[in-house]
Amino acid sequence: MFWLRRGGATLAMVAEPLSALTLDRVGRVYGDGRAALDDVSLTVPRGRFLAVMGRSGSGKSTLLQCAAGLDRPTSGSVRVGGTELAGLGEAALTRLRRDRIGFVFQSLNLVPSLTVQENAALPLLLADTPDEGRALAALATVGLADRAQDAPDELSGGQRQRVAVARALVTRPEVVFADEPTAALDPDTAEVVLALLRQAVDDTGCAVVLVTHDPTAAEWADEVLFLDGGRVAGRLDRPDAGQIRQALRTLGDRR
Repeated sequence: MFWLRRGGATLAMVAEPLSALTLDRVGRVYGDGRAALDDVSLTVPRGRFLAVMGRSGSGKSTLLQCAAGLDRPTSGSVRVGGTELAGLGEAALTRLRRDRIGFVFQSLNLVPSLTVQENAALPLLLADTPDEGRALAALATVGLADRAQDAPDELSGGQRQRVAVARALVTRPEVVFADEPTAALDPDTAEVVLALLRQAVDDTGCAVVLVTHDPTAAEWADEVLFLDGGRVAGRLDRPDAGQIRQALRTLGDRR
């Protein structure tokens, strides 16, 4: 909120909402001199679903790692909401990832010794702020409230991935990073997981950044960003799978 004086009166004005994620001229160079990212800029508003695509080695995973604070860029800046990640120490960065960012990966990283509910609540438990109601609500969102007391190994692969989505959403994050979350799933189960991510964007206003190789998965996004050689090579708004495949073919033809 900011304040504006007009005619002697002070008016309260609501500021425009901050973007969920901003990368400004981000680069990442490794010790061998290889540039995995080169001058990448993007803005992901709240309530936006972005898919990131490109061939193997294009920089997709490095972009996700830098954007999520899992790796530090060599140059440029990354902001989650209004927070510049470069100014954070490791402890503060860990708290930001735990409290304000959700993660869904191909490898589910569920804890076998915990119940489904405890797995969904894990970020809250790590923050020492257990909230049974919030964990159950997150499981209800993904259709698994009735399996709360089960062990993860009692669930199917698709159900375990839905628990991972519930865990990503339980803190009501500003942005969710999903790295190939449907790669190991059959098409019908993958559609369920993607629909849950789409619902999270539409219903809660969080942003989702999906790294995927699958044009059918990217079709759920509001925008697709293409990387090639660590640089932004193109964008498509609300494309269908056919347009995405054509864009990927065009990138291949450039080589």
